[in-house]
Amino acid sequence: MKARVGALCIVLAGYSGSAFAARKYGMAGCGLGSAVFGTGNPQISAATTNGTAYSQLFGITTGTSNCTPDAASAAVLKQESFVVANYATLSKELAQGQGQSVAGLAEVLGCDSSVLPQFGSFAQSKYDELFLAPGSMAMLDKLKLEMASNETLSSSCSYSKIF
Repeated sequence: MKARVGALCIVLAGYSGSAFAARKYGMAGCGLGSAVFGTGNPQISAATTNGTAYSQLFGITTGTSNCTPDAASAAVLKQESFVVANYATLSKELAQGQGQSVAGLAEVLGCDSSVLPQFGSFAQSKYDELFLAPGSMAMLDKLKLEMASNETLSSSCSYSKIF
Protein backbone atom coordinates (compact mmCIF):
# COMPACT_ATOMS: atom_id res chain seq x y z
CA MET A 1 0.00 0.00 0.00
CA LYS A 2 2.79 2.42 0.91
CA ALA A 3 4.51 1.68 -2.40
CA ARG A 4 1.37 2.64 -4.33
CA VAL A 5 0.99 5.89 -2.41
CA GLY A 6 4.67 6.67 -2.97
CA ALA A 7 4.37 5.97 -6.69
CA LEU A 8 1.31 8.21 -6.93
CA CYS A 9 3.17 11.02 -5.17
CA ILE A 10 6.08 10.71 -7.59
CA VAL A 11 3.75 10.87 -10.61
CA LEU A 12 1.90 13.87 -9.23
CA ALA A 13 5.17 15.61 -8.38
CA GLY A 14 6.14 15.28 -12.03
CA TYR A 15 3.43 17.68 -13.06
CA SER A 16 4.83 21.18 -13.41
CA GLY A 17 3.08 24.44 -12.73
CA SER A 18 2.67 24.93 -16.47
CA ALA A 19 -0.80 23.41 -16.40
CA PHE A 20 -1.95 25.94 -13.82
CA ALA A 21 -0.47 28.87 -15.74
CA ALA A 22 -2.86 28.36 -18.65
CA ARG A 23 -5.99 27.93 -16.54
CA LYS A 24 -8.45 30.63 -15.53
CA TYR A 25 -8.21 29.64 -11.87
CA GLY A 26 -5.51 29.21 -9.26
CA MET A 27 -4.56 26.33 -7.00
CA ALA A 28 -7.92 26.50 -5.22
CA GLY A 29 -9.61 25.27 -8.37
CA CYS A 30 -12.55 26.51 -10.36
CA GLY A 31 -15.78 27.70 -8.76
CA LEU A 32 -17.19 30.87 -7.28
CA GLY A 33 -13.90 31.49 -5.42
CA SER A 34 -11.96 31.63 -8.67
CA ALA A 35 -14.47 34.06 -10.17
CA VAL A 36 -14.28 36.35 -7.15
CA PHE A 37 -10.58 36.09 -6.22
CA GLY A 38 -8.96 35.09 -9.54
CA THR A 39 -5.58 33.40 -9.77
CA GLY A 40 -3.75 35.73 -7.39
CA ASN A 41 -2.43 35.17 -3.87
CA PRO A 42 -5.59 34.78 -1.74
CA GLN A 43 -6.12 31.16 -2.75
CA ILE A 44 -7.15 30.27 0.80
CA SER A 45 -10.03 32.72 0.42
CA ALA A 46 -10.94 31.23 -2.95
CA ALA A 47 -10.84 27.71 -1.49
CA THR A 48 -12.96 28.76 1.49
CA THR A 49 -15.52 30.38 -0.80
CA ASN A 50 -15.63 27.29 -3.00
CA GLY A 51 -16.05 25.03 0.02
CA THR A 52 -18.75 27.02 1.79
CA ALA A 53 -20.77 27.72 -1.34
CA TYR A 54 -20.34 24.20 -2.80
CA SER A 55 -19.65 25.99 -6.06
CA GLN A 56 -17.05 23.63 -7.52
CA LEU A 57 -19.47 20.73 -7.87
CA PHE A 58 -22.05 23.06 -9.41
CA GLY A 59 -19.47 24.65 -11.73
CA ILE A 60 -18.08 21.33 -12.93
CA THR A 61 -21.56 19.93 -13.50
CA THR A 62 -22.83 22.96 -15.40
CA GLY A 63 -19.57 24.12 -16.98
CA THR A 64 -19.70 27.54 -15.29
CA SER A 65 -17.51 29.46 -12.80
CA ASN A 66 -14.28 28.93 -14.78
CA CYS A 67 -14.79 25.15 -14.74
CA THR A 68 -14.64 24.75 -18.51
CA PRO A 69 -11.12 24.54 -19.93
CA ASP A 70 -10.35 26.75 -22.89
CA ALA A 71 -8.58 25.33 -25.96
CA ALA A 72 -5.12 26.20 -24.66
CA SER A 73 -5.73 24.52 -21.29
CA ALA A 74 -7.17 21.46 -22.97
CA ALA A 75 -4.14 21.24 -25.27
CA VAL A 76 -1.71 21.48 -22.34
CA LEU A 77 -3.60 18.80 -20.40
CA LYS A 78 -3.63 16.52 -23.44
CA GLN A 79 0.12 17.01 -23.93
CA GLU A 80 0.88 16.36 -20.28
CA SER A 81 -1.31 13.25 -20.16
CA PHE A 82 0.33 11.87 -23.28
CA VAL A 83 3.86 12.47 -22.02
CA VAL A 84 3.15 10.97 -18.58
CA ALA A 85 1.51 7.87 -20.08
CA ASN A 86 4.25 7.33 -22.69
CA TYR A 87 7.36 8.65 -20.92
CA ALA A 88 9.36 5.40 -20.94
CA THR A 89 8.61 4.72 -24.60
CA LEU A 90 9.26 8.33 -25.55
CA SER A 91 12.66 8.18 -23.90
CA LYS A 92 13.63 5.25 -26.14
CA GLU A 93 12.01 6.50 -29.35
CA LEU A 94 13.25 10.09 -29.04
CA ALA A 95 16.78 8.67 -28.80
CA GLN A 96 16.11 6.98 -32.17
CA GLY A 97 14.28 9.99 -33.63
CA GLN A 98 11.27 8.00 -34.77
CA GLY A 99 8.43 5.76 -33.66
CA GLN A 100 4.73 5.78 -32.90
CA SER A 101 5.14 7.68 -29.63
CA VAL A 102 7.25 10.33 -31.35
CA ALA A 103 4.52 10.71 -33.98
CA GLY A 104 1.91 10.92 -31.22
CA LEU A 105 3.90 13.57 -29.39
CA ALA A 106 4.20 15.60 -32.58
CA GLU A 107 0.45 15.27 -33.03
CA VAL A 108 -0.44 16.52 -29.52
CA LEU A 109 1.96 19.41 -30.09
CA GLY A 110 -0.08 20.30 -33.18
CA CYS A 111 2.67 19.60 -35.71
CA ASP A 112 1.84 19.13 -39.38
CA SER A 113 2.48 15.58 -40.56
CA SER A 114 4.85 17.00 -43.19
CA VAL A 115 7.37 18.01 -40.50
CA LEU A 116 7.32 14.68 -38.63
CA PRO A 117 10.75 13.59 -39.95
CA GLN A 118 12.24 16.96 -38.98
CA PHE A 119 10.55 16.80 -35.57
CA GLY A 120 12.05 13.36 -34.95
CA SER A 121 15.56 14.33 -35.96
CA PHE A 122 15.32 17.59 -34.00
CA ALA A 123 14.20 15.78 -30.85
CA GLN A 124 16.94 13.19 -31.36
CA SER A 125 19.59 15.91 -31.63
CA LYS A 126 18.30 17.52 -28.41
CA TYR A 127 17.87 14.22 -26.53
CA ASP A 128 20.55 14.83 -23.89
CA GLU A 129 19.16 18.29 -23.11
CA LEU A 130 15.56 17.06 -23.00
CA PHE A 131 16.25 14.34 -20.46
CA LEU A 132 18.77 16.28 -18.39
CA ALA A 133 16.14 17.31 -15.82
CA PRO A 134 14.21 14.39 -14.33
CA GLY A 135 10.54 13.92 -14.99
CA SER A 136 8.10 13.93 -17.84
CA MET A 137 6.92 17.52 -17.38
CA ALA A 138 10.48 18.83 -17.34
CA MET A 139 11.11 17.01 -20.62
CA LEU A 140 7.94 18.43 -22.19
CA ASP A 141 8.71 21.98 -21.07
CA LYS A 142 12.30 21.73 -22.33
CA LEU A 143 11.11 20.32 -25.68
CA LYS A 144 8.69 23.22 -26.17
CA LEU A 145 11.41 25.70 -25.24
CA GLU A 146 13.84 24.15 -27.72
CA MET A 147 11.16 23.99 -30.45
CA ALA A 148 10.60 27.73 -30.07
CA SER A 149 14.16 28.31 -31.30
CA ASN A 150 13.60 26.17 -34.41
CA GLU A 151 12.00 28.29 -37.13
CA THR A 152 10.28 25.44 -38.98
CA LEU A 153 8.91 23.63 -35.93
CA SER A 154 7.80 26.77 -34.14
CA SER A 155 5.71 27.76 -37.15
CA SER A 156 4.47 24.25 -38.03
CA CYS A 157 3.52 23.05 -34.54
CA SER A 158 0.55 25.09 -33.34
CA TYR A 159 0.53 23.96 -29.70
CA SER A 160 4.28 24.05 -29.11
CA LYS A 161 4.15 27.58 -27.72
CA ILE A 162 1.58 26.84 -25.02
CA PHE A 163 3.01 26.50 -21.51
